[in-house]
Amino acid sequence: MVWVGIDDTDTYDKGCTTYVMYNMLKEFIKTRSEERVVGYPRLIRLNPNIPFKTRGNAAVSVGLNVDDIREAVELAEWAVNAYSSRVGKTSPGIVVSTTNSEHWIYWKAISDVIPIDVALRWMRRLGVVHRGGRGVIGALASVMADLSTDSTFELLAYGESTPKPNIPTGIVETLDSSTAPLTFENIGDGYTLIQPHGNDPVVFGVRGDSPYHLLHFATVLTSEVDVEPRWLIYLTNQATEHHMKHIANKPYTPGYIEGNVGSVTVISGGNLEIKASSGVVFSYRHYGFKRLDKATYLLAYGGLRPGPKDLDLYMEGGVALLGKVDVNNPKCPRCGGNLESTGRVGLLRCTRCGLVTGVPRLLGYVGEVILEEPRGSEVRHLHKPLGRVSLEGLANVFNRPSLWIV
Repeated sequence: MVWVGIDDTDTYDKGCTTYVMYNMLKEFIKTRSEERVVGYPRLIRLNPNIPFKTRGNAAVSVGLNVDDIREAVELAEWAVNAYSSRVGKTSPGIVVSTTNSEHWIYWKAISDVIPIDVALRWMRRLGVVHRGGRGVIGALASVMADLSTDSTFELLAYGESTPKPNIPTGIVETLDSSTAPLTFENIGDGYTLIQPHGNDPVVFGVRGDSPYHLLHFATVLTSEVDVEPRWLIYLTNQATEHHMKHIANKPYTPGYIEGNVGSVTVISGGNLEIKASSGVVFSYRHYGFKRLDKATYLLAYGGLRPGPKDLDLYMEGGVALLGKVDVNNPKCPRCGGNLESTGRVGLLRCTRCGLVTGVPRLLGYVGEVILEEPRGSEVRHLHKPLGRVSLEGLANVFNRPSLWIV
């Protein structure tokens, strides 16, 4: 039993690491057997705040029963060489390990920055076989992923024809309504979210907590859109917010800022700069956090980056208290009539009996707590949507369906 991990095989223009794994598994099943694939392949999203991340920031891994570890190494090398897009900073990496229980490596990789020399030192100590460049960091993290408490599924369908077939929004809306909440993030802001638009082989990807609902979604969709059914179901850490479980308070890591709001300023591009008592928060316009200009208290989470004085937080979501003070005139203490201003500070006049009085005005506080979530089209892979709350761990109850790979 070995675990094979692969990462950093794509560029911002083309390629897809998950497609490398798909072709590797098709070859393995053709020459060996499907029964020798252990469980699901795993799609692991890494720290979203890493400045040198790949387009999807994903690494993949799978458990295989092989006769010799060299068999797994050669298979992975063949797949990476055949299906990688090596351009610019792309630095593919392969990891083959006889253990996948060092979960601390996974938690470190999704919430911190791991230098390549540190990862190589860990692998030497663990006896892990590795090939390639910087991609070995993500490949190792995927092998050591801890999905025991919460995970989700993603069915990725592939094709090599260009342009990609158009997927009508109406079909996706119908399938979304019939499979929710066990599928999620299919539609957002009136747009179809399941189809990427880059130069990669992914035709669509459907996410959910049930592999059987994903298969229903994909089967209907491929028949309606006339797409050849070629897909693979991954077990993933998407929509789990695993990256927020360990806060390092360092640059390019996840973090929180909480406190009273001192000022909210609109800066270039319509983005917001929010100065809170414990730090500075930036909210990008395209995330759709429209009401933060009225916030009096904010708890925001997101990614930490170096600022002029300290670490600034670039907001992914949070909770805000919106407050305002209403000032009203009291009733006349003599006749109960309405009081109005006399024009002199502190003095009010009754419109009915003419009494001039210095009774204080009435102050009332109106507060509203709002949950700020990004627009559907701007959601990061690890962000947990509200619809998943209380479904944590559901993925663990399902057996692997027969059509997990086609």
